[in-house]
Amino acid sequence: MKIKNLDTLKAKIQQSQEIVLTSHRHPDGDAIGSMLGLYHFLRITGANLHLIVPDNYPSFLKWLPGSDNILIYENQASTADSYITRADLIFALDYNDFSRTEKMEKKLKKASAYKVMIDHHPEPDTEAFDLVYSWPGYSSTAEIIYTLCHSIDTLNKLDKPAAIALYAGILTDTGSFSYSVNRPELFETIAQLLRLGIDAEKISRNIYDTYSESRLRLLGYSITHRMKVLGDLATVYIYLTQEDMEYFNYQDGDTEGLVNYGLSIKGINFSVLMKENPGVVRLSMRSKEGFSVNQFARTHFDGGGHEKAAGANSYMSLSDTIKKFESLLPQYKNQLTSINE
Repeated sequence: MKIKNLDTLKAKIQQSQEIVLTSHRHPDGDAIGSMLGLYHFLRITGANLHLIVPDNYPSFLKWLPGSDNILIYENQASTADSYITRADLIFALDYNDFSRTEKMEKKLKKASAYKVMIDHHPEPDTEAFDLVYSWPGYSSTAEIIYTLCHSIDTLNKLDKPAAIALYAGILTDTGSFSYSVNRPELFETIAQLLRLGIDAEKISRNIYDTYSESRLRLLGYSITHRMKVLGDLATVYIYLTQEDMEYFNYQDGDTEGLVNYGLSIKGINFSVLMKENPGVVRLSMRSKEGFSVNQFARTHFDGGGHEKAAGANSYMSLSDTIKKFESLLPQYKNQLTSINE
């Protein structure tokens, strides 16, 4: 594949002394994996590299090589702001609009640095960036990072730490290779990462087999007591109150993958997880082929994402959010149920 503006990207990397890598709020495996993969690749340049995420990220990702270099903006805002202000080059990884960085948004928009977006979400805000690699057909941003790095042959070739991070990003954003995996090129990328010496089985264990007792009990409680099945609408939703999460000693990442359980029920095509936080209800949405949760989230809530995986915010109470959600479903009944025909 011929990549547009690759010479420009290479030149900007080679010319920059201060490089900042950023991700979206509530960074997931793809955001962290992409950031660390690119970080390891760029170390050969000799530039000062700064990794900044808006808020904390799941503990099951904190073993990844280089993760101790990640700065959490909400804990060290002034330090992070100084890095952003001094930056020659800023990478926006796994997001396509600066609003997805929340408190970092204004500082990033004001920065004089050359700004590069690398992302796989649809409908990017291209006006805010100097260079855009927006490839929605790819499984993950980590896969795009691999493709770009592999194409920049005048710089360091990818090493094992980079390969570990990128594999983790792809693994988590495809649900362990259960969706967004119909491109043969993806598995060619996986083969190349394996050739760099990664232990794919160990990476999977480190991510998926590190539950705390409280996390497992929260999972069981959520499904038993907080899951509502609307079979005639092919929909499931799970909701968690602040009290629920406090009782189970909720930590970042404890509900990772929980929303997918709804789709494992036969005949269910739409699954939503709602989590009550101070001042906002966070919604995670998943669907099967034929129903766009991206469009649903954009139309009815403050959100968006992919066709079959999206996130959103509601600034109403949890009970009012549930009422609104349930009231919207009948207008989508034909669309949701026709998937099963």
